[in-house]
Amino acid sequence: MIEHRVGRDGKLRHRARVYRPGGKRERGPWRTVERQAKRDEARLCATAPRSDETVASYAAQFLNDYERRHKQSSYDVAKRAIDAFVKDFGQRPLDSISRQEAKRWAAKIPASRIPAVVTMFNQAANEDELLERNPFRGLSRRSRGRAEQRPPTEAELDALLNACAALGDYAPQMRALIQFAAYTGMRPGELFALEWGDIDFDARRINVRRRVYKGRLDLPKSNRARRIAFTPPANDALVGQPRADALVFTSKRGRRLAQPTLSLYWSQVLARAGLDFDFYLATKHYAVHYLYVKLNLPPRVIAEQMGWTVDGVMKLLRVYGHGEIGALEEIDNAFEQATARPLRDARDPSGSHTGSSGA
Repeated sequence: MIEHRVGRDGKLRHRARVYRPGGKRERGPWRTVERQAKRDEARLCATAPRSDETVASYAAQFLNDYERRHKQSSYDVAKRAIDAFVKDFGQRPLDSISRQEAKRWAAKIPASRIPAVVTMFNQAANEDELLERNPFRGLSRRSRGRAEQRPPTEAELDALLNACAALGDYAPQMRALIQFAAYTGMRPGELFALEWGDIDFDARRINVRRRVYKGRLDLPKSNRARRIAFTPPANDALVGQPRADALVFTSKRGRRLAQPTLSLYWSQVLARAGLDFDFYLATKHYAVHYLYVKLNLPPRVIAEQMGWTVDGVMKLLRVYGHGEIGALEEIDNAFEQATARPLRDARDPSGSHTGSSGA
């Protein structure tokens, strides 16, 4: 890289600096002409020994370290992204990827895969000093996938509940699962692990102690057990549900639910309803929207129910809140409560309809 400084004489000076493997730096002389400093940089780079680290070998080290410092679900996300990158560049020397190659690769792959690659190359450049600069710097782009998925309306939620009829005898169980999720905000993995003993019917509380993750029981995603409200609609969802098994929700065969099984059932419900929603996003979005917009609850309350941090709840509400949904209906309700009498029908030319606008 080229460094710049202003000398005591007020003139701008330049020099080349090159990183060697192992953290060693080599610098050229200060020059008043930048193009000469660039020649120095080219000369130093040409004589610099290249690292024998390949993308594949460094990625393996990076992921081992990442697994020790992060929870399993975060590691799995990073590993999927890094594995996809290694598939394309695994045999290349780590320091051989140019900025233009990085840009082209980042432009053609899903946005969700880029941050892990940026992080890996940041570590290679800044912590391990194997690179002069990260060729992927600044290439992360924000995915708006979740932010653009609105929650179902009340009518659409009703349509989804009615469409559970597509599952035949299993319809009551699926209907209960959807309604329970939509009015508690619990994640699918938490629902899979929910037992009747976790529900305190007298106190109207649910103890969220565990989740199913990749076929095994684990802590909830928030890494802590939490106690949430057992809302009236969630209670209604369980009325009449059999309690022969310790689990609240089971598959058609009476076994513990898993994501592939739920996806199969959900696809049939969507086909019958003629709608397109992800189960998690549909129910979680609906729960947050209902608490935030319909019940007008404060962020700290939503954070506790959803298993979020209070500090992060406002950012998450930008994704899940969707305050514009139902806003006009809120205005209607507010005016009805304020006037206490129905408005006159403006379509009646005689104006004979009784009632007042509150004027």
